[in-house]
Amino acid sequence: MKKYSITLSFMFVLISSLMAVESDKESVNEKFKFIKDIYSDSWALIIGINKYQNVDPLNYAVNDAKKVRSILVEKYGFSEDNIRFLTDKKATKDNIMRAFNEILLTAGEQDRVVVFYAGHGDTFKLPNGGDMGYLIPVDGSNVKEKIYLTSIPMSDFEQIAKMSPAKHILYLVDACYGGLSLDTRGLSKEQTPSYLKKMTDKKGRQVITAGGKDEKVMEKAEWGHSAFTKSLIAGLEEDLADANEDGIISGDELGSYIKNGVSFDTKGQHTPQRGRLTSDPGEFVFISKTLENEVAMVETGGEDISEIKEQMAAQQQQMAQLTQILLAQAQGQQTPKTQEVAPVKNYPSPVPKGKKSKKSFNMKTASTLSWVFPGMGHYYSGRAGKGLFYTGLELAALSGVAVFSGNFTGESDSYDMAVDNYSDYLNSIDFSSGSDEDVLLQQNVTDAFNKQNEAMIGLISAGSISVGVWLWNIIDIKKSKSRNYSAHKPVSVGINSRGQVEARISF
Repeated sequence: MKKYSITLSFMFVLISSLMAVESDKESVNEKFKFIKDIYSDSWALIIGINKYQNVDPLNYAVNDAKKVRSILVEKYGFSEDNIRFLTDKKATKDNIMRAFNEILLTAGEQDRVVVFYAGHGDTFKLPNGGDMGYLIPVDGSNVKEKIYLTSIPMSDFEQIAKMSPAKHILYLVDACYGGLSLDTRGLSKEQTPSYLKKMTDKKGRQVITAGGKDEKVMEKAEWGHSAFTKSLIAGLEEDLADANEDGIISGDELGSYIKNGVSFDTKGQHTPQRGRLTSDPGEFVFISKTLENEVAMVETGGEDISEIKEQMAAQQQQMAQLTQILLAQAQGQQTPKTQEVAPVKNYPSPVPKGKKSKKSFNMKTASTLSWVFPGMGHYYSGRAGKGLFYTGLELAALSGVAVFSGNFTGESDSYDMAVDNYSDYLNSIDFSSGSDEDVLLQQNVTDAFNKQNEAMIGLISAGSISVGVWLWNIIDIKKSKSRNYSAHKPVSVGINSRGQVEARISF
C-alpha cells in the first residue's frame, strides 16, 4: 500500500507544482508585462583608449570596453550589429564623431542608446569663468591651445543627444572632467513597477561619470579595470545595482551603485556624478534576459510548463493502471496485467507485478492511512470506489486552492499598483482634487480592493472545502467496522466504445 500512497501523493504534488508555476509566472507577467513594449531596438557606441598619441597611456581602458560590450550582448540582448566598437588607433576624433552621429540619428523613437567611453578627460576654463569638459580621442591633446581643435567637448554630445529621436540615451563616461550641468531632480524616487512603467514611457538623457575636474582615472592591476568600470561590471553583470531585485536596473539605480562603489574603492578620491543632460524625465533601464524570458514564457506557454504537463499526463496514465489494480482487489480477483508505462523521471512506478489482493485488513491501519490523504484508508480496506471518490474530491479541492491562491496574488498586485498610481498622482505637480483623473484613479483603487476581497473569499472557500473533504473521509473510515467493511458490492470494469477503460462502481 505504501507505493499507492506515494503515487497519489506525487499526483497532488504535480498538480500543485503546475498551478504554483503558472501562478508565479502570471504574477511576474502582471507586474512587468509592459517591459516588452519599452524598447524596439538597442544601440551602443563603445570606446576604449590605452595608447594615446599625445597623452599619457592607460592600462585597462580597452579591457574595460571589451567587457562592457560582452555584458551588453550576452546579458542584455544587444545585437552586435548595432554596436560600434572603437579602440586605440581607431578611436580618432573623426571616427568617434562619425559613429556617434550615425547611431544617435539612426536609432528610432522606441530605441535605447548606450555610449560608453573609457579614456582621458580634461577640463578647460572658459573666459566667463565657467568650465568645459572634454573627452580626448587617441589623436587628441590636452594642451590648452589644441584641446578645442583635437578633442570632443561634452556639449557636442549633449547637442546631438537632443537631436536624436531615440527614447533613452545613457552616457557611461569612465573619465574625469568638469563643466557638467546636470539635473538631479527625482533621483530618489522609489522604483515600483507602476513608477517604472510611467518613467520608461518618457524620453530621457542620462549620464554617469567617473569624477570631476582635477581628478585622475584610477585603475589597478588587481582589478584589471578602472574603479568606475569595476563597479559598472559588478552592477550590471552580477545584478548588484538591482536595489529592489526586480530584474530591472534603471539608470538611477546604476548611478547610485557606481557612486558608492567608486567612492569606497578610491577612498573618496573620485566623486562620480550622475543626472540628466536635459529636463526629460525618462528612465533608461537594463532588463535582464531572465525577466524577459519569464514574461514571454507566460504569454507563449513556455517549455518548462509543458514539461510539467507531460509529467502529469504520464502520472495520470500510471494512476489509471493503479485504478485497475485496486478495482481488481476490490472484487477479490488476480491483479490484472497492465501495459508497461515509462516511469516519470524521479517518480516510482506504481504497478506492482504478480501480487494478489488482500481480503483482510487492520482497521487501525486504515484509520491511520485516512489521515495521510483522503482515500488512502479506503484503498487499503478494499473499497477502491470510495477511495477514488475521496481522492478525486480532495485533488479537485486542492487544485481550487492553488487556482484561487494565484488569483488572490494577482488581484493583490493589481491593488498595489492601483494604490501606487494614485500615490504618484497625489505627489505630482498635476494633482487636482476632484478632477476627472482624481476620481478615476480613486475608483480604480476601490475596484481593485473589491476584486482582491472577492479573490480572498474564493481562496477561503476552497480551503474550507478541502478541509471538509479531509474530515469527511476520516469520519467515513472511523464509522466502519472490519467485519462488514468489505468489497461485496458490485464493481464492473470494461472497455467503452472509444477504447477507454471504464469502471462502474456502486456505493
